[in-house]
Formats: sequence, structure tokens, C-alpha cells
Amino acid sequence: MITSPRCRRPSPEEVAYHEAGHVVVGSRLGLDLVEVDVEADSDGGNGHSIFRTPDWFDPGKVADGREREFVENVITTFLAGTAAEARRAGFENPESSGFDEDAIVRGWAAYLGAGPEADTGLTRLRTQAAGLVGEPANWEAIGRLAGILLDRRRLEGPEAIAAALGPHRS
Repeated sequence: MITSPRCRRPSPEEVAYHEAGHVVVGSRLGLDLVEVDVEADSDGGNGHSIFRTPDWFDPGKVADGREREFVENVITTFLAGTAAEARRAGFENPESSGFDEDAIVRGWAAYLGAGPEADTGLTRLRTQAAGLVGEPANWEAIGRLAGILLDRRRLEGPEAIAAALGPHRS
């Protein structure tokens, strides 16, 4: 992947691919999508993918298999947005994905611990996210959903999942 020598505001298409990357990978990993949009907000965000935290999630038990798997799936899902945007644009634009990297990923990564082990875990999850985005069926679903998001701007979770993956979540 080529890194842009300077960051720029992402195009509407790149934002749509970014959000669609979250949705498709999150769905594949079993996360429950509430809604997705490609609408700017007053905080500088260009789009939003909102997932429901399951009632059983207890941040104090992340060492437990189910809790840890959920946290890793959330991190992978948010890294997938950056991966999808970069794949579509042809280069990484870290400033356009800064919120995901800083607020979401690092916030959730704190549940996994600190130090070199946590950094290694993030590297592994970043690689996993890029791999999931690059799977042909997922990339096709991301492109399909990105096109719909560009047209509709906002979708409820079940509608977005059906648009990307079909009614049976293939």
C-alpha cells in the first residue's frame, strides 16, 4: 500500500467504501449493526457505523474467551473501514481515518492490555481486517453497499446488511 505524502479530505466514494468496510466485516464477524451513514457531522466525521454492544459484554472480563473475541472483532471491524478506504483510494490516508484509529481502536485496544503484546495484537488485527476486506465476496459486498450509501446516505442495520450481503447474510 502506498501512503499519501499529504493527507486530504476523502472523496464521498472513499467515505462510502470506508463505512461499507465496517459494515461488511462487522457483519461477517457477528456484530449487530444499528445503522450506517455517510453524513458529515460537526466533529469532523464523514460517516458513521454504529454497532450494538451485546448485553452480556462485561469489560472487566476481557481475559475471558467470549469477551476477548468480541473486543478483537470490534477492533478488526473498525480497522476494516480504513483498509477498505485505502484499497479504493489506492493509498492510505491516516488523517481521514484518525477517529477510528485513535478513539475507537485504541479505546477498545485498552481492554487487551498494554505494551508490546498489545501492539503485536493490533498489527495482527490490522492484517486480519485487510485480509477480510480483500476477500473477493467481501470486496464485492463492500462495493455494492458503498454505491447504495452514496445514493441513500443513511441505512438502518438490517437494510444495510441485506443490501450488502443479501437477505440470508451469505
